[in-house]
Amino acid sequence: MRRWISLILGLLLLTGCAPVSAENGGKFSTTESATVENAAAAVKTQRLTVVLNGCIAYEVDSAGGSLKTAIAAADLVVFLAGDLVPDDLSGETQAWQADLSTDDRATMDANWPGVYRCARDICDDPAAQQGLLDDAGVTTDFSTMDLTDVPAQLDEMNTALLSLQRK
Repeated sequence: MRRWISLILGLLLLTGCAPVSAENGGKFSTTESATVENAAAAVKTQRLTVVLNGCIAYEVDSAGGSLKTAIAAADLVVFLAGDLVPDDLSGETQAWQADLSTDDRATMDANWPGVYRCARDICDDPAAQQGLLDDAGVTTDFSTMDLTDVPAQLDEMNTALLSLQRK
C-alpha cells in the first residue's frame, strides 16, 4: 500500500501539482484536485493494464500453463480486492482488450476462461486452492483478505471481455 501512495505522490510531483498553500485555507484548488484525480485514475489504469497483461504473458497450453493461470488469477484477485480498481472497470477492461494485437487477443480468449474460473475459485474457497497456489509460488494469504466485492468485479470483467470477444 505504501508503494502505491508513494507512486501517486511521485506522480503528483511530476505533474507539477503545487503544494497546498495557506492562502486557500489548506485546500486544493479545483485545478489541483483535478490533477490529483487524473493522477490517481492513471495509476489505476496502469495497474489494471499490468494485471491484465499477466493474463496474456503465457499460453495456456504451454508447460506450466495451469500454474501460470493460477498466478494470473491470484494477481487479479489481489488487484480487485485492493483500492486501486478503476471506477469504470468494465470500460477500462474493454479499452485494454480493444488495444490488443490479433495474437494477444487470441491468447486472451484462450487464457481468460481459466483465469476467471481460478479467480472465482480463490474467492469462493481460498483454502481449497492453497495447494495449487503453493505449487505456483503464490504466497498471498487470501483467507485474511476481504474478497466480498471481488466476484462481482470478476463477473463485470468477464462480461466486458466476452462482449468484445463476440465481435
